[in-house]
Amino acid sequence: MRLVLTTCPSKKTKELVDKVLKSKLAGCVLDICLCDSKFWWEGKINKAKENLMVFKTRDDLVEKLFDKIKELHPYNVPFIGEIEIKKVNEEYSKWLKEATK
Repeated sequence: MRLVLTTCPSKKTKELVDKVLKSKLAGCVLDICLCDSKFWWEGKINKAKENLMVFKTRDDLVEKLFDKIKELHPYNVPFIGEIEIKKVNEEYSKWLKEATK
């Protein structure tokens, strides 16, 4: 199992989450409101209303999920990261495999 993370403007998360779930590239998405995010862009510090999305997926779907997020993401240079989960309970693992068929 892997977690794939990205941040996105708050008003754009619903569409991105729904399209990823419909594609079966993730079994679950946590959409966490960060409210204010600050970052460097084009030589100055910017501020935006963003959410952190945590996609729960299978190891073999990570590259396709990265591609799908890039395709749907409103940013030119989005953050997309991956965290390996070394162990997960058997029941959840079985559910995730079924949800992402």
